Amino acid sequence: MTSDELTVSYAVKINGGSGVLVGALSHEYTYVFTAKHVVGTANQVTRDGIPIRILNGPFLHPSLDCAILQVEFQADVTQRHWIGEISATAAVSFVGYPNTNTGTATPYKVYIGQLNSVNNDLLVCNLDNGPQQEAIAGMSGGGIYHIYNGYPYLLGIEYRMDDEDENLRWGRIRCISLKPYESILAANSLAFIAPSFMKCFSQLKDDIFHFNAARPENVLQLNNKLREYAQALIDGGLPPPHDFMLKQQKKLLVGHEPHGAVLNRDLWVAYFEFVIVCVLIDEPENIDGDYLSGLESRRRFVYSSSNAHWIRHLSEMLKAARLALDEHGVMIINSPQEEAPHLPDEDDLEEVIDDIASAPKIGAMPRIDDVLGKVYRTYTVTHMKGLRNEYVLKKHRIYGAASASNQLPLFREFYNEVIK
Repeated sequence: MTSDELTVSYAVKINGGSGVLVGALSHEYTYVFTAKHVVGTANQVTRDGIPIRILNGPFLHPSLDCAILQVEFQADVTQRHWIGEISATAAVSFVGYPNTNTGTATPYKVYIGQLNSVNNDLLVCNLDNGPQQEAIAGMSGGGIYHIYNGYPYLLGIEYRMDDEDENLRWGRIRCISLKPYESILAANSLAFIAPSFMKCFSQLKDDIFHFNAARPENVLQLNNKLREYAQALIDGGLPPPHDFMLKQQKKLLVGHEPHGAVLNRDLWVAYFEFVIVCVLIDEPENIDGDYLSGLESRRRFVYSSSNAHWIRHLSEMLKAARLALDEHGVMIINSPQEEAPHLPDEDDLEEVIDDIASAPKIGAMPRIDDVLGKVYRTYTVTHMKGLRNEYVLKKHRIYGAASASNQLPLFREFYNEVIK
């Protein structure tokens, strides 16, 4: 889907206004965020013209024009919201159902524009082409998004045009950030905002360890055994993705990624694979908080959504290793690069370490081969898909010739060559 198609797919019509579908940390319901003045005592919500059953609400903010409805679970909603600071000139999209489009083939409307100001919980946006009040009537409660690297991140909910004088309302809208909506959830003891898959790794189990081998039958047993092992970890009490996210947050991301990327499904599929590999190698007696906390100084997982060659992130990864890992620790990245090598070559590694270790410092000029450079050389940096390419796809015949009981021991032995 394009970013516009995705934002439209999350838009709903509520009574005479609009709303936004937002994922809850629940398999039982999804939220609709909207403006308080849009809802009433009897409400109707439609998505693509199809009614959605309302389960509960509205839940209202005591002072701001904010409201939340609980509706029947929408499995395809994996809404990401922007986390952290944002520039007052950032590009935005505004999506909703204007009255002027009612009954047409495209009942929705997407406006683009820029943030004008960010003041506490109030966002003011300028829409291109300066639409008047009549043009956006019916879009109250619609979502405001920031498009970053082609993906929309929800910023807030529109509730009115900005100027007090109706004659001057040319394309400037007021929106409320997501923080007041989060306060409504907290006040009513409702689930956090998050895609539903963040509640349990069981929703990701079918997506892990996809092996596009030359002879798929050779790795079928391995794939089955890894999924059985994954289920055993879940049944044994593996904490949910949301717990890991709350604890690690930005640590899971390569530096250029927006904070909201921690809600990326691909990240959590790869993180599940990372945890499975670690447990297979370590064979701990208990997969508890102590074991998982202990991993942080030995192995660190990071994610990038960039299609660029992962070696471009090598400097960032080594600097992060220096801050987070003990000597001889392992940094593991995952990104969309399918043909990734599992390790950087020696020339790439030496060039990056030379550049980092020779950075100017206050005081005496250090030698290039000083202690710092030697510490960087103790780290191992690798790529999850590269490990798959090297130790599964290239060795598929070895797995094909092995018995079912030897699938996981072989996998463990190969991966242990890199992940100590």
